[in-house]
Amino acid sequence: MAVLRRTLAKYPLVQLGDWTWILVRSEDWKVIVTPRGLDPDSPTFTYYAKRQTFVEEALVADLPDRRKELEARWHTRIEKLLYLAVSHELGHALCNDRSEERANRAAKMLREGNSPSCEINHEAKIR
Repeated sequence: MAVLRRTLAKYPLVQLGDWTWILVRSEDWKVIVTPRGLDPDSPTFTYYAKRQTFVEEALVADLPDRRKELEARWHTRIEKLLYLAVSHELGHALCNDRSEERANRAAKMLREGNSPSCEINHEAKIR
């Protein structure tokens, strides 16, 4: 948890309000995400209804085999993947948006030290 806390400390968590970050053992990860139709090699996901973000243990603990799997899948070192994954989930959470593209844009802004500008999509009413 200390590694996750240090990572989260770099971001504006106050803006989230009441939010919970849950660390999940890697041995349980695939069993949890697969039945939900999520990518088992995506090491984080957010559950909006309960305002929770789940983080796989391999991102913050020394689990060489699982880390190698994740590094191969995402083509980056685990340390960088931790920041990419956390900022991405924060992009979803801060903007209250399920769009992967918009979460990626918000995450990039967060990693650059800026507050994300969240786009609000309004459908025009036609009369």
